[in-house]
Amino acid sequence: MNISFLVGLLAGIGLVAYGILQSGSSTSQVMASFINIPSMSITFGGAIAATIMSVPIKYIKDVPKNFKVLMKREKIDLGVYIDTIEELAKEARLKGLLVLEEKVTNIELQDEFLKYCVMLIVDAIEPTKVRSQIENEIDCIEARHSSAWKFFDTLGSFGPSFGMIGTLIGLINMLANMNVTNGASSLGQGMSVALVTTFYGSMLANLICAPISNRLKAKHDEEMVVKEMIMEGVLSIQSGENPKYIREKLNSYITYEERGNKDNSDEEGKGNKKDKGKKRGKGRKKEANA
Repeated sequence: MNISFLVGLLAGIGLVAYGILQSGSSTSQVMASFINIPSMSITFGGAIAATIMSVPIKYIKDVPKNFKVLMKREKIDLGVYIDTIEELAKEARLKGLLVLEEKVTNIELQDEFLKYCVMLIVDAIEPTKVRSQIENEIDCIEARHSSAWKFFDTLGSFGPSFGMIGTLIGLINMLANMNVTNGASSLGQGMSVALVTTFYGSMLANLICAPISNRLKAKHDEEMVVKEMIMEGVLSIQSGENPKYIREKLNSYITYEERGNKDNSDEEGKGNKKDKGKKRGKGRKKEANA
């Protein structure tokens, strides 16, 4: 589960609620001032209705699925992809491209886009056509992903607008019902009810829709980096480049710190293998002497 999103959302709501409670004279007064059902129906109901009219029904059906993507905690490990591509490059250099068809189905990393790209070069398609096809696939994926945040962008844009509509409705009713006997008290109460709809619209746009949209865009950007790295790696394999050179090329997608950590772990792994080999050699010598 994505803890940072939940922490941010709860913290935002909590701080706003704290500010509201501290600004009022009493809890009952705050509840009466900020909880207004007609204002909620105008702001939230109007924004949702306008969004339904503005976007295809498929975008609305995908909202639950997008929330699942939003709450996923998993982080994409680019180092795993680099290791896998280097391994495929070594196999292709030794045994040819055809062996990758079986190799890519048995690797530990299960990525459908990687399999798709590898199968393109296995089918002996020209490099220029492979690049064009992969780029087209990436564009189509980006178009599908954009529907995830377009819904929330649209909903967020309508929130303040319907909040203003609710404010205008409240002001009209306030002025129409204003009389001399109540005076300033009726004016202040009417203004409070009128302005609360603007508050609802701002909360909907800035605390709910905008953060969700931005988080979905960030997840999309991370995935697109992986897609571009896979494309470069697969095209390099097709052109017959050295696996070590391919690795160095793909390392540009990760930070120097991550590269250093990876190199250190590889050296430790090699050291452990050497130690095991030495122990086995000593054991064999003892057995021979016995």
